Amino acid sequence: MQKINFETARLALLATIALNFSGAEGYSKPLLTSSQSTYASACLEQPESPERLIEICQRGLGGTGASDRQRIEMLDRMAWAHFDLGEYDKSDTAFSEILDIDPDAEPGLQGRAWMLYYQDSYDEAAVWFRKAVSRKPTAESLSGLAASVRRSGQVNFDEYEQRMRLAIALDPKYTWGIRELAWGLSDHGRYEEALALFRSATEIDPQDSNAEYGIAYILSERDSWEESFTHITRALEINPDYISAKSRRSLILLMLDRPKQAKKDAEAVIAAWPDSTDGYVRKARALSALGRRAEAHQILETAEENIGADSYLLFWRADLLVDDFEYEAALVQIRRSVRMEDANHFDHRLHAEIALWLNKTVEARGAIDLALADNPDDTHLHFVDALVMLSEGEFKAAERRFDDAITTGLSEDYLPEFLEALVAEGRFMQAIAMRLRYATSTQG
Repeated sequence: MQKINFETARLALLATIALNFSGAEGYSKPLLTSSQSTYASACLEQPESPERLIEICQRGLGGTGASDRQRIEMLDRMAWAHFDLGEYDKSDTAFSEILDIDPDAEPGLQGRAWMLYYQDSYDEAAVWFRKAVSRKPTAESLSGLAASVRRSGQVNFDEYEQRMRLAIALDPKYTWGIRELAWGLSDHGRYEEALALFRSATEIDPQDSNAEYGIAYILSERDSWEESFTHITRALEINPDYISAKSRRSLILLMLDRPKQAKKDAEAVIAAWPDSTDGYVRKARALSALGRRAEAHQILETAEENIGADSYLLFWRADLLVDDFEYEAALVQIRRSVRMEDANHFDHRLHAEIALWLNKTVEARGAIDLALADNPDDTHLHFVDALVMLSEGEFKAAERRFDDAITTGLSEDYLPEFLEALVAEGRFMQAIAMRLRYATSTQG
């Protein structure tokens, strides 16, 4: 009988263990956690990390005996696991393999649609979503179709909203659809409805970082900075690499008078998105709040040199120059901003305000008219319009315009500024009468 070398056997056993286990502590669970499982059944049923799921499904697909339906289901799970890892080409390949098995398979049609959607190919995505809906209408395919046709300009917002609500009605717990509609409502200033939807998404899934971010976004748009900070912090606890949330937190910290922390977040945004102006603007605003104005201007100039200009960057170049009372230089930048394709009512409003400060009344009128055309319900724009009317000598009309703005939601905190403008125009008695009228209405 051969003599056993126990040291050799021990080393062989350790080598076998090393080949079968890995991880920080030298161990990881086997791919199959049940003696009764197969790779195919594990692929379809076991909750796994994306990496493990891909390996399990690959082994399941490599086996024999699976029906076409099971292979489609395995490919679908594997495709979405690749998607979760950001491996979009592999994900698209898996969806294509589904369609090779069955050209009308709804998971393949819908998967191809989502791949196109996330590449911003909305027209093509809509075509594939329609195919998926005709095969089997689901909350996922209906909401994807609604989002695609909205973004490609094929429907107006009302029709988009109807389609989204139908999709959510099919599956009230489909959080992507809930969030998608919430963001759409937010874009249209329907903040209360959007906030309610975002909150409902977090109730369904407490780990939904996008919904937490949505809550923080809405609250920050309503100047509820402390509460917004709570939710943006929660979003980043769930997903520490959420760059949009870091950018929004930078803004929130700035508004909470914490510019040093705002600057830190802004620098993280720049590192992650070096070709976006977002982080540079955040950092410049933080530097300005820290009294480092020259650095703030320099970072915006450098950003434009490196990645080019957009209206957002030029708006803040103008705004920071206004803070330094450099109105002529600010006018140069805001004129550049409003010529950009992506200019909006914020750019036109600042243009109007700068033009007023420089007594360029005709230019201010053109700018505020453009702002109002872009957002006719903004009460702050109505206030600026009233100031332009004062500059035009339309004193009574300006007072009515101001009153209407107050009635529709403008804060009375703007009254002193309007009265100062009246006095600057020599309208002392009108200013006194307005002051008394508002004081009486407040007492009443």
